[in-house]
Amino acid sequence: MNSLVLAQGAGGGFNPSMILMVALFAVLIIMMIRGRKKVSKQQEALKTKSVPGAKVMTNSGIFGTIISIDEQDRVLVEVANGVVLTLHRQAISTFLDPAVTEAPAEEAADTPAVAESPEESLRRLNDQGKDDRNA
Repeated sequence: MNSLVLAQGAGGGFNPSMILMVALFAVLIIMMIRGRKKVSKQQEALKTKSVPGAKVMTNSGIFGTIISIDEQDRVLVEVANGVVLTLHRQAISTFLDPAVTEAPAEEAADTPAVAESPEESLRRLNDQGKDDRNA
């Protein structure tokens, strides 16, 4: 009788849990491939938006304007008048201007820089936040 029970256990018939494991593994692989494609699209979008004159925020929260980009992915970012940081392209996390167009150099020199006091900036940002919540 014991040999009959052992033979039935080792038979290897239909196993529904094995199908479930294979299906979950397939879903995992598909999600990994999809994630890689998404990241590569985001990196490509960052490269196309990286042009001189673009307003950016770095990973550390520093705001500035891109001055130039070289072949080694080094970006010169001006954070204040006369203060220029050299960063790697990957250190840029956000572009603040969705549609950046390159302005000619002589036009940029003719327009004076408008300085906003910290109080005015806070007031403007507060008003924008209230508008966003009410919308």
